[in-house]
Amino acid sequence: SSGINAEWPLRPGPKKKAKKEASSSDESIDDDFDDCSSRGLEPGGYWLEEKRMRRIQVRQFKGKPLIDIREMYMGANGMAPGKKGISLNVTEWRKLVKLIKKVDDEILKIT
Repeated sequence: SSGINAEWPLRPGPKKKAKKEASSSDESIDDDFDDCSSRGLEPGGYWLEEKRMRRIQVRQFKGKPLIDIREMYMGANGMAPGKKGISLNVTEWRKLVKLIKKVDDEILKIT
């Protein structure tokens, strides 16, 4: 057997979930940026979503600036960075910033 399922084209795919209508929080995303605080974070850190403990922070590692986007957790010694996240160097950050408009356009296509 070649490992290919001969019935594959005939089987219906998984059902797609119905799209959610935009909530008031989606529509007022610009208002959320006014509430970005640095409460409880080191200098250069800002909450993306404080309830879910997601933050963005500009920091140095081995003398180079990094933009760290990460989930935090409460450890034995207080708040600590979790494993879930990404650190971008300045080149990657600037590339991401240039892609924001394209990503926003793609979001609009599927919402």
